Parts: sequence; C-alpha cells; structure tokens
Amino acid sequence: MSRSSSFLLDRMSQSYLGAFNNQLLRFFEELAGSYPEEKGIQMALEAIQATKKINPKLILDLFYDNVYRDCHEWIENEDEAIIVFAKSKISNEYNEMSAALFIFDKYWPEMSENNQSAIWKYLKVLCILCERAKGLPSKGSMA
Repeated sequence: MSRSSSFLLDRMSQSYLGAFNNQLLRFFEELAGSYPEEKGIQMALEAIQATKKINPKLILDLFYDNVYRDCHEWIENEDEAIIVFAKSKISNEYNEMSAALFIFDKYWPEMSENNQSAIWKYLKVLCILCERAKGLPSKGSMA
C-alpha cells in the first residue's frame, strides 16, 4: 500500500471516528433528555464528552468491546434478546456504555414504538460507523 493510500485510509477512519463520536453523543443527549431522572445517563454523557476531548478512540473501543462485539446482530435484526444480554452485562460490569444498556432493562417494555424505533436507528447507525471507523467488513445496512 502506498503512503498516499495509507494516509487516505487513515483520514477516512478519523472522519468515521468523528462521526461515530458525534452520533454517540447525540444518542446520549437524547437519552438524557428523555430520562432526566436517570443520573447514570447524564453521568455517562459527561464522561463521553470529556473522553472525546482527551481520547476519542477510547469511546469507539468501549462501544466495540461492550456493545458492538456482542450485540451487532441483535441490533441489525432489532432482536429484543438484547434485553437479556443488557441485564447480564449491567449486573456484571459497569462502564460508560452501561447506561445505554440500562434503558433496555428498565424502560423498554413501557416505551412507545416510536421511541423504540428511534433507539434501534441510533444503534444501527452507531454499529455501521463503528465498523467503518475500525475498518471492519460492513455487516450493517442502512435500511
């Protein structure tokens, strides 16, 4: 691979990383606005905002390790099996992504179809951006 094509791939990856971080921030801002009583969501949003300034790739890695790797197929298929996974993941470990998984456990059953659909869309886009930022083969679709 030539230096110029390597540079171009690196720039594209950085562009996808920026888009990923911006989308994740919007998702957490929406969650914080919808569930203001959940302080964990607000704390996660603040942690993501701070981490974006210091080490934006860490946010991508956290999402990849804690959401994408285990859940991308459920997300792509809008499979509510993710709820069982979310309960298990939250009870075993906590990180910035746990607040997003928490909504599946606590609010999903009573959530409107429109809100559920919006969450699936956010998660699908995040998975696609994660794939592109990490240079993975694309598994998602923008359906």
